[in-house]
Amino acid sequence: MFKGVLVAIALVVMAQYGSAAEKLDSCCKTVSKKEITDPIIGYYTQKRNPPCVTAIIFQTEKGYFCSYLRSPWVLLKIRAFNNARARDAALSTAPASSTVSLLSIITSTAASPTPLSSTSFPSSSPSFSPSSLSFSLTSEIPAGETLSENESSNE
Repeated sequence: MFKGVLVAIALVVMAQYGSAAEKLDSCCKTVSKKEITDPIIGYYTQKRNPPCVTAIIFQTEKGYFCSYLRSPWVLLKIRAFNNARARDAALSTAPASSTVSLLSIITSTAASPTPLSSTSFPSSSPSFSPSSLSFSLTSEIPAGETLSENESSNE
């Protein structure tokens, strides 16, 4: 919700002060196939609702850009952005380093074995599965939606 408010404020500011090439009107009425080279700080999908056309709207520090959904570079940029965001989120949620290392725990446990009779094993041990860490890229575009030629590009 907070991001939505920020995007709305940014849209108003860009509409007021951005240059003609950078402005995002109330919606994308044309799209460009030209690749964006500036760092992407956000994106969202616009569905077709005349006069607005289907578009991926990329946000950069320079403004918002209406891009053609089927341009070869668009999906690559989206994947790179999502991967970077997921990586940043994983790093920010990682636990803080402890002064006790795993190696010291293993060696101290191995150095002083506990008698078998006093050891109790948990009924179920925690397990780690790499498949539980999967990320998927989902599209907000309906599968059967196509673009007509008059919507395709404006470079």
